[in-house]
Amino acid sequence: MGNVRELMARLGPSTVKFDTGRGGTPDLTNQDIAAALGMVPAGLGRELLEACWWPDGAALRRHRLRDAVIALVTPELRRQQRKLADARTDLGLAEVCMGWAGVVTAEQRAERDRAARRLVQVKAQCWPISTLESLPTLAAAVIGEIAKRPHCQSCEGRGEMMSGELRVICKVCGGSGLAAVSDRRRAGAIGRDEAAYRRTWKPVYEWLLARMQEAEQEAAWHLKAAVDVAA
Repeated sequence: MGNVRELMARLGPSTVKFDTGRGGTPDLTNQDIAAALGMVPAGLGRELLEACWWPDGAALRRHRLRDAVIALVTPELRRQQRKLADARTDLGLAEVCMGWAGVVTAEQRAERDRAARRLVQVKAQCWPISTLESLPTLAAAVIGEIAKRPHCQSCEGRGEMMSGELRVICKVCGGSGLAAVSDRRRAGAIGRDEAAYRRTWKPVYEWLLARMQEAEQEAAWHLKAAVDVAA
């Protein structure tokens, strides 16, 4: 079987009959596909699988995708805020120690400077303050990329290539089977200019993309296993 995701297109409204095999014998019915989809564990992966490949079905349960994306992002946002709070506290403590006894030592200044540099580094690693309000746009752009991203031409989407008698990971795509997408294209998808995307939004986008791709891929594996049982 090819890409199992293509089967989900059959679940949409169509006037073409797909579920007939040779000689008029049913091969894999829409009911079989829907039942296989029901065997995919609930959660972000299944919601993404539907959003990418069966948007009509996903539209009936948008709140599930929303909740799954928020559940994915919230722990990371909280982790960043805790790290930022700790860095600010460390700087405040270093500054308090400098004036405690009325004499400022070189060691205290060095500790204050280290804490200040650390705070700057942590701030640079944190996502923008407006990440939550931008989350619907970011998620939609990532879903669009997963659904429409072209295959790597070097390995034809397989993620692997033959080197003599050995099967090796494709060096061009790193084994993903997907072609590269430019920063300009991603910036346009979230309504930002390329410079702003690279400066502010790239880490958020790439973090979301990596985790959402992983979840969607795992769901696709579960779907294929269920389809193989039904076939």
